[in-house]
Amino acid sequence: MKKELYKLLIVLLSLILIFPSSAFAREGICGYEGGISSGEEAGRTELEYHEVIFITGEPVVFKGTLSIKKNQRKDKINTTYTYNLRNTEHDGTLTRVLVFETYAQTKENCQITETSSLTSARENIDLDGTTYTIANRSGYEFTRSSLIDPQPAVQYHSGSMRSRKVYQVGAASEGNTVTVECDGKISGYDQYWGNAESLKLNYVISGEKVGGNNADRWGGTATVSISSRSIEELQYQKNLPDQISFEGSYVQSRKNNNVLEYKCFLPEFDAKGVSTDRMLEYKDSLKIETFPTQERLPTANPANIRGHWAEKEIMIMFGLEVFKGNGSNFFPDNYMSRAEFATGLVQIAKEIPSDPALKVRAATTTRRTSRKELIVSPFDDVSIENVYFEQIKSAYDRNLLNGKGYNIFAPNDSITRADATLAFVRTIGLENMAPTPTAVADFRDNDIIPAHARNAAYVAQKIGLIRGDNRGNMNPTKRLTKAEAAVMFSNLIKYLQYDISKEYSERLINY
Repeated sequence: MKKELYKLLIVLLSLILIFPSSAFAREGICGYEGGISSGEEAGRTELEYHEVIFITGEPVVFKGTLSIKKNQRKDKINTTYTYNLRNTEHDGTLTRVLVFETYAQTKENCQITETSSLTSARENIDLDGTTYTIANRSGYEFTRSSLIDPQPAVQYHSGSMRSRKVYQVGAASEGNTVTVECDGKISGYDQYWGNAESLKLNYVISGEKVGGNNADRWGGTATVSISSRSIEELQYQKNLPDQISFEGSYVQSRKNNNVLEYKCFLPEFDAKGVSTDRMLEYKDSLKIETFPTQERLPTANPANIRGHWAEKEIMIMFGLEVFKGNGSNFFPDNYMSRAEFATGLVQIAKEIPSDPALKVRAATTTRRTSRKELIVSPFDDVSIENVYFEQIKSAYDRNLLNGKGYNIFAPNDSITRADATLAFVRTIGLENMAPTPTAVADFRDNDIIPAHARNAAYVAQKIGLIRGDNRGNMNPTKRLTKAEAAVMFSNLIKYLQYDISKEYSERLINY
């Protein structure tokens, strides 16, 4: 009964407070024009941007800046992309301003559908003295739809788009045009330890020149693959002087890496600029890497871990404040309690950062009240005075870690390897990767894995989160020591940093 009351209060509070009605994906950091940007950078409103275009009958690379501004009100978001680009080889310029309108709708299963349309478009390209113009919205058709799946620590999105741009070449009275049709697929994710987005764009380009002896029609195709990703990295830096109170510490840095590959088939043109029957193949790649930002993490000098087999992972956990204090009372081979594990999981699997380009406007004003917020524990055995209450409550609210049934959390019990594995897979939202009804993991002791954790064990082994011991056993009922938990937390971080991004980069781009 107490748990039901707690859930009801959570719902009521969410109705009282004013929040956006839908969560939008942080999608489109590179736009939808076949280019790459430098991605998020603290304090910067303009991003470095590179793009390749094919409207002249050969690939031309432009470089410059892209600014993205987003405004959200209720279930609608308006996004403005402003491009200012140059090509020095052809003394070329490209200016473009696009405004998109996106609507979101949350479904019963908590997934979110998004649909986007173009409300305003202006583009002007000047190359070798020839202008290519889209004067208004009538020259650019665009549609995009996406599905967003929010999970406790990762938000996934996937979508598709189609567009058709008709450029006026030269004066309008001449009637010359270039049409670019595009269809593409988009997929990505957002989370604290990094985000990634991949685009696969297929173009059909057709040009028409009317009148005179140089009348011509030509066509070609192009494929552009884009991978944009950002990673929070951890690196230990040892201090050079010996006479210092700590040997070294970890540095957390953020780095953006964006790669574009293109391949196109376009006709060869004769001396008069008329297309021939011969098709030429072009292919190349572009890359943008940002200068990393850094934050030095706190450190400790726990004498009990020097030379320990998990020394590195334990020191990382001190840096991330999973383990706190100076380490003088830290014993790595002590068992980790469920309360301590919940605290560590909340600290590692942080909430998804908000989109820095997005400004949210409240639809209504909140009413001030003098009533104090009623705080209720979701578990009978976890008092609101418990030193771990906030972390346990957060882990439960975000569906990272559940109790043990009957409104019991058992905060002082040791966490088992099976329950830790279940929490990790639930955190990243990949439980559905397991075959139904009950998966069989490739561990010798699969039969003793608790039923509620078998699918999680299968997924965790498949994606490399856990491995068997030297005898091939998972040891699911084994109580985790703090050292063993540190290694498992470290594996989760590495997965969120690197392994998950491979699905959105290396499968698409040939690094």
